[in-house]
Amino acid sequence: MSSHSNRGLCDACLEKEYESYRHARVHEAMNLNKRWFDQFQIGTWPRWDFDLETSRLIFSKNGQPKVIADVVLVGSVETNRWEWVWGNPRMPAASRERMSKVRDFGEEKGWERLTTLFLESDEYLGWELTAITAHLLNAEGVYRCPDLGAPGDFLYLTAFNTNFVH
Repeated sequence: MSSHSNRGLCDACLEKEYESYRHARVHEAMNLNKRWFDQFQIGTWPRWDFDLETSRLIFSKNGQPKVIADVVLVGSVETNRWEWVWGNPRMPAASRERMSKVRDFGEEKGWERLTTLFLESDEYLGWELTAITAHLLNAEGVYRCPDLGAPGDFLYLTAFNTNFVH
């Protein structure tokens, strides 16, 4: 039995429960993103910018903002290592505070992937954890920003209050 489970489930049962939940959330996020991308034409804007200070994602064309979304940062992948924003003091306090809901949910369920600050990452883990976050925070969409200075490194975020700029 896992020392992290106060629900009396064995490790294999916790893993099976998590996998089922994860699978449902990933498909939910795929549908969510399809609506978000279609509604705001996300894939059509030639440029995106992320403003860490304001926690906004801005899509633009010819130097003019076209769509702006408030965001909550979820985590980052650097050199195949995931780091949750909730434990990173360099990230905006508002994101860390909102992300505590995900960590608390993981503690309640006994799911170590949601409560372990650093995880070994593959090409899917960031999307998986961001999909779970999108569900728990009731996000409009999810997005992955590449680190242009370090190929293969990414910042994952959830979008809220998305609007066209007129």
